[in-house]
Amino acid sequence: MKKETKIIENIAIILHRKNIKNMYIRILPPDGEVRVSAPSFVSDEEIENFIKARKDWILKKQKLIQDNNIQGPLKYKNGEKHYLWGKEYQMQLISNEAVKNAFADENKSVIYLPVPKRSTIEKRKQILTEFYRSQMKIAIPPILEKCMKIVGKAPSEVKIRNMKNWGNCRYQDKKITLNLNLAKKDPICLEYVIIHELCHLIEFNHGKKFKKLMDQYCPDWKKIKKILNE
Repeated sequence: MKKETKIIENIAIILHRKNIKNMYIRILPPDGEVRVSAPSFVSDEEIENFIKARKDWILKKQKLIQDNNIQGPLKYKNGEKHYLWGKEYQMQLISNEAVKNAFADENKSVIYLPVPKRSTIEKRKQILTEFYRSQMKIAIPPILEKCMKIVGKAPSEVKIRNMKNWGNCRYQDKKITLNLNLAKKDPICLEYVIIHELCHLIEFNHGKKFKKLMDQYCPDWKKIKKILNE
């Protein structure tokens, strides 16, 4: 595979010539990098025409990525952006064998991630996941106590796991599960989700009665929900 850099129609192109039959184009977050894969036998003129014909689409995709701050797949590397309780942090990898767990410096807005030599992306992700889990375990008890006083209901158990929904309540046994990724959001979001799930101990569905409960126990729940889903 041969890699080249070209400027076509004022657009920077990363070109990969490969043993393939057709040309392909990808616009990658977070900076809208343009990558083109082309057959080895295709001429420069054909590649230029290919880009020119798709210029408007390329610019549209780059603007979409920029306007929506779309990020690429996480690689858990130095300088990468991560979030903790609604604030942006930069990741810093450290190899100090005496440090076993990730930790955050709020003043410097840095999350330090201790990693073994030649660590994989999956291993670094695992270490950060455990950091978020530990943060949730610290944050939940006082917020849960506050919310139980507000709603007047208590769960039989609270679990933390990575899941699609922000929270889940099993009405039958009163068990509540909270999404691990709430540790990335503003703490008010954790409070909202806990109140939401506690209200399900009174009203299981999301009908009018449930919404009245949310209006009563969390008056700003609609605003907080928007913040949570941003």
